[in-house]
Amino acid sequence: MDTSAVPASVPAVVPAPRPVSRSAPASASVSAVSAVSAVPASAHTDLVGLLDRRAALLEAARRARELTGADIGLAGQVEAGGAAVLRTWAGTRRDGLHDLVVPAGFGLGGKVLQTSRPYWVRDYPRSRSITHHFDEPIRAEGIRAMAGVPVSVEGRVIGTLYAARREASGFADTALDELRRLADATALALTVADRARARREAELAAERRRLDALHESVGLLLDTLDEQVRGLRAGRRGPSGRPDGTPRTGGFPPRGARPGAGAGESWRGGESWRGGPERDGCRERLEHLEHRLAEARALLRSAKAHGSPVLRSGTAARRGTVADEGLRVRLREAGLTRREYEVLRLVSVGRTNPEIAEELDLARNTVKTYLQAAMHKLGARNRMEATVRAREAGLL
Repeated sequence: MDTSAVPASVPAVVPAPRPVSRSAPASASVSAVSAVSAVPASAHTDLVGLLDRRAALLEAARRARELTGADIGLAGQVEAGGAAVLRTWAGTRRDGLHDLVVPAGFGLGGKVLQTSRPYWVRDYPRSRSITHHFDEPIRAEGIRAMAGVPVSVEGRVIGTLYAARREASGFADTALDELRRLADATALALTVADRARARREAELAAERRRLDALHESVGLLLDTLDEQVRGLRAGRRGPSGRPDGTPRTGGFPPRGARPGAGAGESWRGGESWRGGPERDGCRERLEHLEHRLAEARALLRSAKAHGSPVLRSGTAARRGTVADEGLRVRLREAGLTRREYEVLRLVSVGRTNPEIAEELDLARNTVKTYLQAAMHKLGARNRMEATVRAREAGLL
């Protein structure tokens, strides 16, 4: 530290006194009411309502600057490896501190992370009690004085909060108290945001499973309805092949047939040659099935529009899914993505690129790109060879 500016009795790094903890327990409810009730009214409880980790850190950095009268506010979060990364900032002029990784024990922030205690320095570049791994970005910002406090949950540091000035000076106790209260509220906000995110992801996964199940069940319904409609249409045509089932002899019944009971028993589907209630019932049945078929197709389109990963198709032979774990393994081994697989699957049943584009709601050039990528990964020179290689690999 600069001994000409501060008496020698003042240490280079000053641990701020620890007040009575105001932090809420990590087990606080996710609900806004119980979360807010866990911290004092003055402790920035509105941060909890953001329900977003980055938004909470950004607001914490901004308030750290304002509450302490500092030039710069910074907020970091502990990530993989245990280092804190400065993800948000307010008042910076350069980007040297942006996304800076601060391991435990390095610089002032690393000291806060290592000891789980607040610290401040009057003159950062001249301090002898911290390491100087970050002097270059510190000097670029013109930082002299800096204070840091831990953002902790149940004694575990999950982030760091800083206030920095571009002149050598100390930090009043009131400013440090505000910084601690802000850190407590930030810890709660991050905890609530993480739980809200986990809940959203669980709900999204459940919705995807529901859509997949819906898609599969509707696909099976389509198969059944298609088969029934084809059967009824074939039955209505009769042995003559005419739509109404009448023979080609002008509408008269076959020789030997006579009106009355059992007159139409020899006709396919039990239809009477006179077109009575049996034919009317067949027509009504066919119309009902065609109506259900249209509804099922509309439902299938809706499921696909909401993100179901199953291919939209009318028959079981052409409908596919990558949900099967064995297929997932084979796709990984071949290096194919889900979209490449879907395109290749439709190619294997004779679809053209425009048809595939319409089926998968993709641009034609996108279909071409996916197909070329699949061919390259399978070592194929054309569509036919790609299909053969895919079948050999157990993908089709």
